Amino acid sequence: MSRGFARGYAVALALALLERGSGSCIDAGEAVRLGVRGGILHAAARLLAPAVRLEDSSGGSGGVCVEDVLELALAAARLGASEQVIARYLDWRMFEAYAARALEEAGYTVYRGLRRGGRGGFEVDVLGIRQPLGVVFECKHWQPRYSSPSRIAGVVERHVERVRRLAAAWPKLGIPPARLRLVPAVLVLREHGLPRLVRGVPVVPVSRLRGFLEELPGLAYSGELLIVEAPAGTG
Repeated sequence: MSRGFARGYAVALALALLERGSGSCIDAGEAVRLGVRGGILHAAARLLAPAVRLEDSSGGSGGVCVEDVLELALAAARLGASEQVIARYLDWRMFEAYAARALEEAGYTVYRGLRRGGRGGFEVDVLGIRQPLGVVFECKHWQPRYSSPSRIAGVVERHVERVRRLAAAWPKLGIPPARLRLVPAVLVLREHGLPRLVRGVPVVPVSRLRGFLEELPGLAYSGELLIVEAPAGTG
């Protein structure tokens, strides 16, 4: 069987497992109802490894079980599944983790949940650093129907303020010692009906996350994006 042929079955299998959640399994009978049979099931599962494991039994009637939901989501995305569909099966913690893993795959060093209390305090969801750039994501795991342009505009305004406070505190954070150009960005589920930029801040549908990260080095110097300069830290 060709790899391309198996990819379609692997995506169907991955989405079915994501719908069932962590620790779930699909046995051979259920797989047949999904159109994934025998040797095809095993070939599809191999494309999703190590996110799933095969449960073999006599006669080849075993099924496939989830080992790691986040890994399964990433594997499905790499095989061509819609990231927007995938993200619906992730809670907000996994949504942030999804963003972090995508950044790591793109070569960024990732920090999550950075915060400082008191006057001038802040909390940011996900920070990715690949010098000389940093991208600071606010992850909004809202269903698309709740992500109105006016609501996103408010999110952008508050997020920019947090990023400015992050930059002001940078010398005390110890990460990293070099100066950075910080790009505030908002990650959303909704794919259509939102502006690409709000006051120079990218609004990134999860379906475009990897594409955005590929384009970011060029965008950061295009003059289109709001940039917050972070001074050198103390190391």
